[in-house]
Amino acid sequence: MAMRVGAKRRVRRAFRDGTALELNGETVDGEFLAGLLRENSGGRLNIGGARITGELDLTGARVETPIHVRRCVFTSAPRLDHAELASVNLDGCTMPGLEADGARVSGDLSVRDATVTGNVWLQPVRVDGALELDRSTVDGTVYLERAEITGGVYLTGAVVTRGVRLSDARVGGTVTLLVARIGSQEGTNTAVRAVGLTVGGSLTISGLDADGSVNLVGAQVSGAISLQDTVVRSRGRNHALLLIEARAQLLTIRLAPTSQGAVSLRDARVGRLVDDPVGWPPACRVELDGLTYERLSRRSEDAAQWSARQRLAWMARYCEGFAPGPYDQLAAALTRDGREQEARQVRVVRERRRHRAMGWAGAVWGAVQDAGIGFGYRPGRALVWLLLVVAAGTGWFAWSGPLRAVKADEAPVWDPLLYSVDVLVPLLDLGHDKAFDPAGADKAVMLALMAAGWVLATTVIAGAGRTLGRGAA
Repeated sequence: MAMRVGAKRRVRRAFRDGTALELNGETVDGEFLAGLLRENSGGRLNIGGARITGELDLTGARVETPIHVRRCVFTSAPRLDHAELASVNLDGCTMPGLEADGARVSGDLSVRDATVTGNVWLQPVRVDGALELDRSTVDGTVYLERAEITGGVYLTGAVVTRGVRLSDARVGGTVTLLVARIGSQEGTNTAVRAVGLTVGGSLTISGLDADGSVNLVGAQVSGAISLQDTVVRSRGRNHALLLIEARAQLLTIRLAPTSQGAVSLRDARVGRLVDDPVGWPPACRVELDGLTYERLSRRSEDAAQWSARQRLAWMARYCEGFAPGPYDQLAAALTRDGREQEARQVRVVRERRRHRAMGWAGAVWGAVQDAGIGFGYRPGRALVWLLLVVAAGTGWFAWSGPLRAVKADEAPVWDPLLYSVDVLVPLLDLGHDKAFDPAGADKAVMLALMAAGWVLATTVIAGAGRTLGRGAA
């Protein structure tokens, strides 16, 4: 349907006067609107409810007046590539796509409550205000790679069927994805790809249902990264959430129970970590190697504090393989929070897992150290074992009677306690062990005491070295 002369006259008058015009389904020619805007006659385009035929093509144009085209139906995708624009409002519009690659908008770019049946191309757009896609439905992909947004990026309540691309984008404000649904681009497993994203504020993802992975590798966020009540999924053994080498002051991870796939925090660095090991999704394993953080917090202020035992059980269940780093980080964070007893518990478990990873010989030696002195973190055990072994040796030799002296005229007075201590403690010479010559069962007990002494001494030395090394660090 061609544009009526009366409608054209009213649009031109409203543009000149800078007033809003409701067209109630009347047809407006896109080329006519583009011509008005290219004239730069100081007017203002503010229309609503129109059916816009033909192309609204502003490629390369410089438009100093705000563009407000609300609740309109476009038959062709608006083209704003490489245009310089004051502000753009396409709220409530229905269009087959939006093309604004390389555009520069000095104000806001708003596409709220809209229906887009194709892709939204905004790379590498420059927006000095905010980019808003709240409550819009995009049956395609939103491309924001290498975009520069001075304000924030908002996708609250949005539905994007083929993914959001934010890689290498720079956002001065916040990035917000609240109660949104985002699917994967065809041929990929990625719903949100934001590799190298830089955010001056916070990155908030809450209530998101992502039919694919969320990739935040290398994201640099000045404030907080928050993922709460969010569903992430992967197919096969792919990752569902990647935060490799990400940086943030605060990281909150509370994934929805239906999430599936691996979560990688490898080499990420955050000031404070808030998660929920008790409520972790059963189908999500986790990679923690290289993750560094200063503090650990409970999942919310009204929730009970997690225990080290709960977190260790979570690590044992969901972390594949063994790496000492996650245990060192946990112990250090517990120490900073004044929970030294739990920190020691973590270090003991770390040593157990480390020795088991060394094969059967390492596992046996680890079991000896664990039982003996708790890998140096429970030194009191060594004294208990020493007293028990001395008591056992003293009891045996007291019952078996005095041993035969090597030289009767030079031997000290027989004392089963001193003899047991002399045999048991290496490098200690009380003059008793060499003065008597045990035989038979007595000799077997003497050799057992000697072996126990060397094992205890070696264990104590290993534990002391570990303790001193920890103190020096």
